Amino acid sequence: LPEPESYIGADEVAERLGMSLDWVYERAKSGELPSFKLPGGRRRFRYSVVQQAIERFREGPQIPRLRRA
Repeated sequence: LPEPESYIGADEVAERLGMSLDWVYERAKSGELPSFKLPGGRRRFRYSVVQQAIERFREGPQIPRLRRA
């Protein structure tokens, strides 16, 4: 059987990404960093999604290359 997915809190996400807690909450609210809210209002993030975000941030923004005529 596959292992169950791990979940982490916003504070750990902020630490892993090297960003502020406010930044994490803003991205969660916008949907850029998918999460779900517990009944008490705390957010949880899937560990695998956070790992993917770390890889995207390491790669940097994708800048389209201009063609030369």
